[in-house]
Amino acid sequence: MIVQGRGNVRLRYRFMNLDQARAHVHDVDGRSLFFVREEKMRLLPDASVCLALSFESGEVTRLLHGRAVGAVEGAGTWLQLLDTRPLRQISATEAVRRSIRLGCDALVEVRSDRQVASGRMLDLSPGGARLCGVRPFSPGDYLELRLLSPDRLTFNDLSYAHAVWVEEGEMGVQFDRTDAIGRHAVARLLAETEDLWTNARENVHAPPCCAGEGVLDPAPPRLEQRAAGAK
Repeated sequence: MIVQGRGNVRLRYRFMNLDQARAHVHDVDGRSLFFVREEKMRLLPDASVCLALSFESGEVTRLLHGRAVGAVEGAGTWLQLLDTRPLRQISATEAVRRSIRLGCDALVEVRSDRQVASGRMLDLSPGGARLCGVRPFSPGDYLELRLLSPDRLTFNDLSYAHAVWVEEGEMGVQFDRTDAIGRHAVARLLAETEDLWTNARENVHAPPCCAGEGVLDPAPPRLEQRAAGAK
């Protein structure tokens, strides 16, 4: 049994196509749950997970974030997805941009000439990143990005950037390519993120599932089950 901790957990999951992946997202008590079928791995409760879904059909890899909410003995772990936006259809422009992005989970501080906010970096590429939890900003804002320590007491400068889009609590930023120091800092963060993904476990969707009997996931945990298990 391999036990994964609460931070820096990366998982890969391969499906036949996007519709097959969507069928494995269960709406339970207002939460979006996804079952990772892995008999030899156990995630600690509330472990933060970055999940990369790839597809035999050639669809662009989708990056999701979640946390472990329940284990099924000898079968796998249920994740609560924090956002299902990446599972929607995306434009050709978004497909090109997202295809080179790496999923990450970094605490960031965002500064403009008007305000300061903190949130999380969900994915990044050499040219930009996707952030969440930083709603006060608007497209066109010029920003300064810093990487925060887990205790938020220290930081490292990352890069200057422009806000490109803001939607549903998320924001896309484009790094300022004239910021030479920022380019080096982004390159270091990309290298660290790539190392984490190099060691990520990969699962393949089981062929019997989604056939005649439909999705073969076990019964998902409900809110009252989690509350009882937490006592």
